[in-house]
Amino acid sequence: MDSSLVIELVFQALRMALVLSGPILLGLLIVGLLIGIVQAATQLNETTIAFVPKVLVLVVILLLAGPVMLTLFTDYLRELILRIPSITL
Repeated sequence: MDSSLVIELVFQALRMALVLSGPILLGLLIVGLLIGIVQAATQLNETTIAFVPKVLVLVVILLLAGPVMLTLFTDYLRELILRIPSITL
């Protein structure tokens, strides 16, 4: 197996991990920052105030982007599995 092939496969795997986790992490980051600002302004330091909106945003993102993320992941796996016979040791 050529080292360039290994590097390409690792790069594709990292890119896929970024594409799949990006929308979720970005949404939770934005909600966390907004809630942190509100908590700092109101001096309410309760953990459940931050937890519930984050869970709701996570569910909404998964409902909206979940099918697209699943399609991207299955296409990536299908391509990877189809490439197995062409990989020589």
